[in-house]
Formats: sequence, structure tokens, C-alpha cells
Amino acid sequence: MSETWAAVILALASALSQAFGTVMRHRSPQRAKGRHEGNFNVLASRYWWTGMLISLAGFAFQGFALAFGSLILVQTITVLSLTFALPLGAWVTGRRVTKTELFWGYVLAGCVIVLVIYGRPTGGDAHPPWWQWALACAGGLLVVVVLLGLSRNRSSNGNRALLLGVAGGTAFAYVALLTKGVAERFHDGGLLTVATTGEVYGLGVAAVAALTLQQMSFSAGAVHQAVPASTVTTPVVSLALGVVVLGEWFSVDGAEQTILGVALTVMVLATVRLAHKDFDPASSPPTPTARE
Repeated sequence: MSETWAAVILALASALSQAFGTVMRHRSPQRAKGRHEGNFNVLASRYWWTGMLISLAGFAFQGFALAFGSLILVQTITVLSLTFALPLGAWVTGRRVTKTELFWGYVLAGCVIVLVIYGRPTGGDAHPPWWQWALACAGGLLVVVVLLGLSRNRSSNGNRALLLGVAGGTAFAYVALLTKGVAERFHDGGLLTVATTGEVYGLGVAAVAALTLQQMSFSAGAVHQAVPASTVTTPVVSLALGVVVLGEWFSVDGAEQTILGVALTVMVLATVRLAHKDFDPASSPPTPTARE
């Protein structure tokens, strides 16, 4: 098996695990009825902890995938977690997948296929100079701080959830970027090499920040706005970081890049639609006969 195929299979395993983990984390009794949980009350839910463990398994799969494939390749494939969440979410909530959800699920899967097979993402330098890491991390920190400041000045729960969701999605993109560096270090030299380089410590900080921001966005009381914001932001920022920091790109040139641009745009649209449909509390009650 080639390294590219190994990365694809592991990324798919990551997407499936993340989908199941996210669905479980949203099945607390209060959230299932569309009610506000309050700050971090969800930590008392066994569903949340089960979902977190499954999500951590997905994170491990993602790390292994990044050891074999580029950041752009892996992050593009993990967007399919929303497509996997359709049947899983329907199973947990006891409702049927609607025709609209199926349509956007197929669109999302098609866009991922175009970007991966037609675009053929190429690898870059997983260990750029330290000043590139410093500039990239400083830029991400600045964006998150600004978003946090803006969220505090918003009276609407929906606006706060949206801004915090973008901040959390940005942080998760940096988690993926640093995971790529750690995975490459481990692949090249094992645990000792990992422990003596800075990526693993930056990864720990980024992971804590991402999970905290995500939970803050969920606790803002508008999950149906927080989740799409985070879900869309992560792959877009990851792609930008892969290009700017790691020097990754697609194996196409000229007019062919227009096709990839259209596919990326449609993928973002499909992601917004699927995330909104899957996590909007108004659509959660089990109505087996209802169809759109």
C-alpha cells in the first residue's frame, strides 16, 4: 500500500470517528431538546464523555494520516465527517435522513473526490524555519483574540456562537498543522525526537484552546450557528496554512485550478448546509414520516 492510500484510509477512519464522536457529544438531555445547557454543564453527561473518547480516537487516526499524507489531503477528506454524521445522527435521534440532507451529502462527497483525485494534493516541507512557525502562530493567536473580543461585545447568543465557532475552527486548523509536524517528527525519529522539538508543546496548547473555544461556542446557546462556523473554518484555514506555511499545493495548473476553486466553493456551501441541518435543534425531534 502506498503512503497516499494509507493517508486516505486513515483520514476516512478519522472522519468516521469524528462524526460519531460529535453526534454523541450533542446528545445530552438538554441539547437533545434544543435547550441551553449553561457553561460546561455538559461535562456531567456520559454521552459527552463517550463522544470525547471517540473523537480522541479520530484525532489519533488523523495524526497517523498526516504522517503519510499532506495537510491539504487529510483535512479535505476529514470534511466527510459531516456526510458520515447523517446516518449516525439519524440513528441516534430516531429520525430519517431527509432528501435535502442526502443531496448535500452527495455534493460534499463529490467535491472531496474532485479535490483529492483530480487535484492530487502534493506534500511540502513539514518542518519550515522557526520564524515561519512563529509568524503563523502569532497570526492565528491574533485572529482568535480579535474574535474573542468581538464575541464579548455581542448581545445576541447567535452572534457570539458564530464568532466563537470561527475562533474554535481556526484553533482546530492549527491543531492539524502542528499535528502534521509532530507526526513527521515521530515518523523520522520516534518519541525522543518529538519530545525535543517545539511542535508537540504547541500542539498541546492549541488542542486545549480549540476544545475550550468549541465548548464556549456550544454553550453560547446557538449550536446550529456555532457548528457550521467551526466546521467550515477548519478546512479553509488548514488549506491556507498548508499552502503558506508548509508549501503544499495541488498538482494542477492554469485553467484547471478554476475547477478546484469551484469545487472548494461548493464544498464550503455543502458543509454549511449539512452542519446547519444536522445540528439545528429545531430539526432534531424524531418525526419518522417527515420529509423535505
